[in-house]
Amino acid sequence: MRTTPFKFFVFHRELEMSCRLLQAGVSAILIDLEHRGKAQRQDGFDTEINVHSVDDLRRLRDETDKTIMCRISGPDASDSELSSVIENGADEIIIPMVRRPAEVERIIKRTDGHCRITVMIETVDGASQAGSLSDLSIDNIYVGLNDLHIQRGTRSIFAPLADGLLEKIRRRCANVGFGFGGLTLPNLGTPVPSMHLYAEMARLDCSFTFLRRSFYRDVSGRDLGEELANMKAAIQAMQARPPLVIAEDFLAMKKLISQGRV
Repeated sequence: MRTTPFKFFVFHRELEMSCRLLQAGVSAILIDLEHRGKAQRQDGFDTEINVHSVDDLRRLRDETDKTIMCRISGPDASDSELSSVIENGADEIIIPMVRRPAEVERIIKRTDGHCRITVMIETVDGASQAGSLSDLSIDNIYVGLNDLHIQRGTRSIFAPLADGLLEKIRRRCANVGFGFGGLTLPNLGTPVPSMHLYAEMARLDCSFTFLRRSFYRDVSGRDLGEELANMKAAIQAMQARPPLVIAEDFLAMKKLISQGRV
């Protein structure tokens, strides 16, 4: 069972809300600079596209000393972009759409230990290089289901949970922090009920995930601290399941996805 606390990250929306979420128990806020060409790449799919700037990063840093993450524009982000996000307060950078270890090695060299690094596996090439990527000087790997779904042409965005790809990637990345997908409140979530995702994150020994877009709607009018505590408790309960229950829960989720019901 994992002994370190499970972490929830969330994309920045507005300054006041981000600060409230950090105070309520969210581990980090994400400033998102990856929007070049994204609308075309994800055209026709229900995805989240943020349009943040380094100014958003700077303003948030002025308001909090808690962890701020920054998803850079891409694995080809310029040296000036990397310098700017570090100088303006990013504690960790996320590299999207990685295909080759060399892309990450360049960024590791440029950042020179000034921030933590998370690599996003959301391409078929990146998935095939998971082991080599995890052997680099990085902190986390996150599997992005949206772009992986688009690249693979699968019926369901959740196909990697049922067809073995996600577990294969996890086995190759056992030496780093790992996360995938996103969560909202335990008793909600669609098209896959959240509890299936909580269960799979526990089974794969994940250490973090992102809060879904629906989280904002689902917590409307509720106490943020209480709901985040409930989410952490749900993860802990899933981590404490006996092996037989873990196996049964996995089969139930796999059946739901494989039958094309989500």
